[in-house]
Amino acid sequence: MLRSAAGANRVLIIAPYIKVDVLERVLGVISSDSSVTCVTKWTPHDLASGVSDIQCRDAVIRHGGSFNLHSSLHAKYYRFDDIVLVGSANLSSAAMGWARFQNVEILCAPAADFGAAAFERLVLQNARQISDHEFILWESILETATSDYEHAIAQPFSIDDWRPSTRDPHHLEIVYCGSADQIASFDEQRAVLRDMQAMRIPENVTIEELRLWVSACLLSSPFVTDVMALRGGQEDESSMVLAERYGLSIAEARRGSQTVMNWLIYFGF
Repeated sequence: MLRSAAGANRVLIIAPYIKVDVLERVLGVISSDSSVTCVTKWTPHDLASGVSDIQCRDAVIRHGGSFNLHSSLHAKYYRFDDIVLVGSANLSSAAMGWARFQNVEILCAPAADFGAAAFERLVLQNARQISDHEFILWESILETATSDYEHAIAQPFSIDDWRPSTRDPHHLEIVYCGSADQIASFDEQRAVLRDMQAMRIPENVTIEELRLWVSACLLSSPFVTDVMALRGGQEDESSMVLAERYGLSIAEARRGSQTVMNWLIYFGF
């Protein structure tokens, strides 16, 4: 990895799990004025358990690079100028072979017909560069997840197939506080319970911590982050994209997008 990275001017790092010490080691050998783009995936569980480090964003930005999140990322892909490596290895010491106990991993050059440029476009068009405001929110989310670490470990965070059901996100707080009978519609009560079950909200947290946890779920959901990426476009076109991507009817995609927007507005996105 370091041999491939040495002196590179254009760097693209794509990996779900990235440790800051390993990232800084790679950044330390590339050109000082290089162009760096990093794409990774964050969930409260991953950050709280330490498989990924929130400090990676600062490391990339200090180098003048772009730090992005992709909510359904699984690929491990590294490009240093014209050298491309693909395989199983995340950017961690064990994966890179720099730890005492090493993983069995592989990184190799792809076949000539791999289509690296098309793969990069696909990843980057579905990733988003997080703002300073969102990063502060992630820091708060991490603090909440760390304080309830046992819950985070017991309930691994996987909501890849989830999208919000209830049209009114305030109902989450009502039900969480034990006042579900204030919601007249039984269908709405069931929708709230489906959302709460999918998000695996910890017990006995404050309303502020509840909101942070829900914010993390929104930022970790592929459907939600796709809606965020498509926000500002034509509603019909966005609905068609979502319908095709998630196997929905146009009406389901439009309703799902509108529901997500209700949540994003309520939670301050």
